[in-house]
Amino acid sequence: MFKKIVSFLNQDVANLTKENQGTETVSEISTNIHNQALAEIKVLSTIAKTLDNPNYKNPDFSFYLKIKSFFATNKEQYQGLQNSAELLALAVKAQANFLKIEQTELRYRSTKQQEYYQFVIDFLGEKFAEDKSNEASEGGAIVTKKKDNSKYSKEEFKQQIRAKLEEVKLTIKTEQGKQALEDYTESLEALAAEKEIGLKLLYLFKKFNLTDFSILRTISDMVIYLQDKNMQNMKAMQDLVVKNEEIFLKVGKIIGIPKTKENPETYGRILQYLALSKKHESSIQQFTKMMDVMKQWKNFYKTITDIREQYPPSQYQQPDEFKQEIPGLSLYQTYGEYLSIFK
Repeated sequence: MFKKIVSFLNQDVANLTKENQGTETVSEISTNIHNQALAEIKVLSTIAKTLDNPNYKNPDFSFYLKIKSFFATNKEQYQGLQNSAELLALAVKAQANFLKIEQTELRYRSTKQQEYYQFVIDFLGEKFAEDKSNEASEGGAIVTKKKDNSKYSKEEFKQQIRAKLEEVKLTIKTEQGKQALEDYTESLEALAAEKEIGLKLLYLFKKFNLTDFSILRTISDMVIYLQDKNMQNMKAMQDLVVKNEEIFLKVGKIIGIPKTKENPETYGRILQYLALSKKHESSIQQFTKMMDVMKQWKNFYKTITDIREQYPPSQYQQPDEFKQEIPGLSLYQTYGEYLSIFK
């Protein structure tokens, strides 16, 4: 009699559990998609955990992330400055290539060599110049638009300058002159490797007749000088800008600082960003890799959560895999807010 009672009770519990879990069955296709996404996310979470680093919790690195986020989200005083900050950061990083270009153009001045330099500038002008004939009025302001047919292509640029280089080298008698143009071309190709930004910077320097690339070295020296200083001290940044005001005003035209923001505070914020980026360079590279992994992780995470929401346990008998914890979720909760600012 006791065994029968226990059996009846167990059956009632099973029926109650089944009733609470729902009676419908999750489709096989959805289950397979869910499980595949879960398998992928396990791999990605393992990779992301190996890229996680205690340095990311360092207050100074956290401050860098906050500043980068301010630029990316156009927060208050940082509004419209992200592109300018990235342009200057690249210019300082690529200063050796800019200086090589400047020195070659100043030292090697034969007719054919100058023809080659002009060919390069004409090409960049065709790709990056604004079309004054294509102006439109938006809200009472004149907006200059870029040519629709001026799409930049790194491969096209390399192909054309190499073809022109071979043509010019045939007319140059000295090996030294030929090698100078070869080095010049390699510097151009190094700038071209930086997506569109590197060559656009060169074009802007030429456009504004700012051919003294040594100012980039001066800014680089400031960045190095700040490495052992308190970079959260904005007043110190502004004081350094004021002492080198002429340099920042010159470079401001190149990186597109609006006239309304040509002040020590604006340049101080950009200088602060450059100095922090330099200080945490190695951590930033690893953090960026982790963000790339987490972006992939997020896609699979969405697949999993969407399917689980589509088949709630109140209506469906969920497979055991639907109840598993999602690996990497704690990392996402910690760093997810930064995914959009790393590209």
